[in-house]
Amino acid sequence: MLINTIVSLTKSETFIIGPIANIFGIIMDTIYSTLSGMGIISLGVSIIVFTLIVRTLMLPLAFKQQKSMKEMQKIQPELKKIQNKYKDKKNQDEQQKMQMEMNQLYKEHDVSPFGGCLPLLVQFPIIMALFQVLRNIPSYIGQVNVLYSNIASKVMVLEGAETPFIEWADKLVVKNFDITNINKVIDVVGKFSSAQWVDFQNLFPSINGVITTNYAQISEIYTFLGINLADKPDLMSIGVLLPLLNVGIQLLVMKTSGSGGATDNPTQKSMMYTMPLITGFFVSTMPAGLGLYWLIGSLFQYAQQVVINRHLHDGEKL
Repeated sequence: MLINTIVSLTKSETFIIGPIANIFGIIMDTIYSTLSGMGIISLGVSIIVFTLIVRTLMLPLAFKQQKSMKEMQKIQPELKKIQNKYKDKKNQDEQQKMQMEMNQLYKEHDVSPFGGCLPLLVQFPIIMALFQVLRNIPSYIGQVNVLYSNIASKVMVLEGAETPFIEWADKLVVKNFDITNINKVIDVVGKFSSAQWVDFQNLFPSINGVITTNYAQISEIYTFLGINLADKPDLMSIGVLLPLLNVGIQLLVMKTSGSGGATDNPTQKSMMYTMPLITGFFVSTMPAGLGLYWLIGSLFQYAQQVVINRHLHDGEKL
C-alpha cells in the first residue's frame, strides 16, 4: 500500500536530510518568530527571508560550480582536438594516452571534469531538506503548530473521527496514521487544502467554533498576495503568476549561465526550453509555498549569475 512506502509528513528522520531539515526548521522558526514580533504575521515573507538566507549560505558552492563550468567551456575546443586526434585509435594504450593528455589539460587550467557536479551533489540533500521544512510548516514553526494543536486536540477525542481521518491520511499520504497521536492528526490537518477545510468543518459541527477561530488565523498566515500558500496555485486566478514567473526566470537563468549559448549543441538548446517548462509544471502541481520558495531562489540565482559572469568577464578571481 502506497501509504506505507512514503516518508511521513512529520519531521524527517532520513539520514543526512533529517538533521539538515531540523537545522533549517530552527532557522525558519526563528525568522517567523522574529517577524511576528515585529507585527509581520506572514508565512510568505518568512519563506522569502528564509530563501535569501539559505541561498546566501550556499553562495560559495554556487561560485565554485559556476567557475568550474565556465573554465570547462573555455577548454572544450582543446578537448575536442585531443578526442579527434585519438578518434580512430581504439586500443587500450592509445586510449590511455588520450586520457593522460586530457588530464594534463585539466591540470594546466586547474579544472576538474567533475568540478561542476560535486557542488550539485552537496546541494542535493540541502534542497531536499528545504522541501521537507516547507511542505510541513506546522512541524517546524512553533506558533503555527499551536494553532493546529488547538484543533487536533479537540477532534482526536471525538467519536467517529478516526474513519474520515484514515481516509484523509490515505489521500494525503500520511504514514502510519494514529488518531491517538496528536502529531499524526496535525500531519493530516496540516495538508488540508481550502476545500478540505470546508469539508472538515461540515463533518465536525460540534467543534466548529474551535476550527473556525484557529483556521481564520491559519488562513491569514498562509495567504500571501492573495495566494493561499497551502494550496496548489489556482491557474484561473493570480496564482497563475507563480508557474509563469518561474518559467520566465528559469529561462533567464539558463541564458545567463550559458546553458543555451552553444547554438550548435541541440541538447543544450533543448534543455534551455524544456527545463523551465518542467519547473513550471512542478510549481503548478505543488503547494504554492514551495512555488514561492522556488521563485525567490530562481531570482536570487539569476542575480548571482549576473555577478559571476561579470567577475569572470573582468578576469577577477572568485
